[in-house]
Amino acid sequence: MKLDSKYFDKIRVKPSAEKKAAETVPQCDWPDCPRPGRHKAPMGRGHEGKFYNYCTQHVQEYNKSYNYFAGMKDDEMAEFQKDARLGHRPTWKLGQNSNANVSGMRRKAAHMRDDPFGLNGGGAKEPGRHPSGRALRSTELKALQTLGLDDAATAEQVKTQYKTLVKRLHPDANGGSRANEDTLKAVIQAYDHLRSSGFC
Repeated sequence: MKLDSKYFDKIRVKPSAEKKAAETVPQCDWPDCPRPGRHKAPMGRGHEGKFYNYCTQHVQEYNKSYNYFAGMKDDEMAEFQKDARLGHRPTWKLGQNSNANVSGMRRKAAHMRDDPFGLNGGGAKEPGRHPSGRALRSTELKALQTLGLDDAATAEQVKTQYKTLVKRLHPDANGGSRANEDTLKAVIQAYDHLRSSGFC
């Protein structure tokens, strides 16, 4: 029996004591310490993601005296902690960054004004509601997404999209390949659901 076969390469076994001993462990970073540094300790503020390697005795000593805020004034430390609550992201007081809000409202108003046929019903369509005014169930929305349509799709668009997808995904159109079989099943189920719910 051949033990260096490719079939044995993927078998996981507990490493032997010799192999563990052969693994390299860095020396303790404490000055003049010859022991192995098996424990990581953070280098501190400004060196995030970098670590010292210490032996058990020295990592305990280091942890007792470690202070992330060492060298910071009280007001700097308070400001840092306040920013940390928001993930150090910028924030604005109410009404300060109003330019973004005003321009957003102007864009929305322009969108309503550029609707000469009143397709938006005099305003933006509510999400989850069909242009006909019919409220859509979450299962209907999911079925529409499966067909690649949004919640504004008409019954005629659903039928057309269904026929197109079935022709494109059917094995006969792909040289007998069944690679799209799961997608085809999902499309058929989505269409059947929309039909049975009275959408189309």
